[in-house]
Amino acid sequence: RHQKRSLKQRAKHPIKIHIWGGISMRGATNVVMFTGIMNAERLRTVFEVGLLPFIREIYPDGHRLQQDNDPKHASALIDDFFEDHGVNWWATPPESPDLNPIELIWGTLKQYLRNFYKPRNLQQLKDGIKEFWRTLTPEVCTRYIKHLDKVIPKVIQVNGDPSGY
Repeated sequence: RHQKRSLKQRAKHPIKIHIWGGISMRGATNVVMFTGIMNAERLRTVFEVGLLPFIREIYPDGHRLQQDNDPKHASALIDDFFEDHGVNWWATPPESPDLNPIELIWGTLKQYLRNFYKPRNLQQLKDGIKEFWRTLTPEVCTRYIKHLDKVIPKVIQVNGDPSGY
């Protein structure tokens, strides 16, 4: 006879939160966490809280922001915001995660949360994100950014297709 095993159903993604953050060779921005739908208005608020203070404090002598061409990032509202606040945005091709070092950070963060922190509720998830974010020293951020030295020649070699990095 086989006994029925009781399996608990689990949601595929039981806890959700959106995060925004940036890295530079001088360190990481503050991480901004929020719930709800990301749109251009919310992104503007995120930039006001996360990006502008970082630029003013860490890069008063000039900066260059790299982000993908997500429609929200390239909206007229964000273009006006960048112009009004002197944000120097360097556009990259759409769908180019190989050329965006922050994508490596997101992958490492997800792995850290899944394998080490294992949050069981929203507060633990936030705490785990903050704990991981504190590990992003200027040296760590620089290693992620310098990864582009390997990626760019490969992207050129494959005519802009995914490089496998």
